[in-house]
Amino acid sequence: MAKNVRAIKKRSVNVGIPVRDAVNDFLNDPKKKRLEETTRAEHVQRLGVFATWCAEHCVLRKTDGKTQRQKWVELPVTGDLSPVYLHHINDQVIDVFLDHLKETHTPSKKHAEELSSYTLAGYTRVIKTFLNWCVLDEQYCEHIKAITVKRIEKPQVIEEIIEVFSLEDLDALFAACSKEESEHLQMRDKAILAILLDAGLRVSELCTLTIGNVCLDPKDAHVKIFGKGRKWGEVPLGEKSRRNIQKYLRTFREPTIEYAVAQQNKNTPDRQLTQLIKREMDKSTLIVGRSGKPMTRSGVHTLIERLGQWAGIDDFAIRCSPHTFRHTFAYYFMRNGGDIYQLSRLLRHSSVKTTEIYLKSLKPHDVRQGAQSVLDNLS
Repeated sequence: MAKNVRAIKKRSVNVGIPVRDAVNDFLNDPKKKRLEETTRAEHVQRLGVFATWCAEHCVLRKTDGKTQRQKWVELPVTGDLSPVYLHHINDQVIDVFLDHLKETHTPSKKHAEELSSYTLAGYTRVIKTFLNWCVLDEQYCEHIKAITVKRIEKPQVIEEIIEVFSLEDLDALFAACSKEESEHLQMRDKAILAILLDAGLRVSELCTLTIGNVCLDPKDAHVKIFGKGRKWGEVPLGEKSRRNIQKYLRTFREPTIEYAVAQQNKNTPDRQLTQLIKREMDKSTLIVGRSGKPMTRSGVHTLIERLGQWAGIDDFAIRCSPHTFRHTFAYYFMRNGGDIYQLSRLLRHSSVKTTEIYLKSLKPHDVRQGAQSVLDNLS
């Protein structure tokens, strides 16, 4: 029996689609699953917060009793008030959501009183990425329009100057490594500090750095990094860093890996066993925790905070974190007469404008001291 074509009706745009349903489809899109781990984690966390808020709140225009002006406000969902559905989302809804975040969420940074403008801008960026995906999706395109997404503006980011470690701070941090409970952890901590300071790695790059991507040749010591944006980069290492890494590697990492491979391949001929050890060595991460597993980003953050406390660094004046090491690397590179374009390549930034943010802690006398006379360098 033939279908009655006229009886087939299209679902009305005004019928609410829960934001969480669209978010789940966005996160399960094959292209989104291939995103970098940190980017995907950011999407999951921030869109999860947004979807929960949409499900629990209604946004209405209400007249202010004092000013008699109308403003957008959030109200809890009740029997008479429906939640924020996908087709409800606009720039006013996002503004109300950001106000909700500022009032209810505790900042992760120590001593901060409210969420930073950078965090709020990050939420807006992720939400706009999600909404732009909806605009192009055949199921959701009629519920959200491109012009609506375009009208959503990211909050202005107030750029804060990140104070860098002084030479005295750095000496104290390296000395604090000796307070670890074992020689293994003492050597590991020094290797971590050396890499962060001398190569300016992101914490995610440090955690995934493999032994095979560390070259300890005295004439060309460097690390190869597969970092943000899925780009490869190379950063040189100084002699002190090379020695710190080499000592940790030879004393603990290499013997541990060799023993583990030998135990798993007891009846394997020596030549083949050597090849297996080399293969395992190359793909093993350089930095591991107490359990022998690769260190996590949060683990490195906790470690740096602990060393900062042992070193007696005032965390009101300077934040003890891996990212502060990255800024410190940039600061001393430029102070010692480095070039911003070379620095941008070493930091693996997609734009020099991003690199310029790292140099806000440079003071006029720092730039003056690092400058070299052109005439003095002529033959």
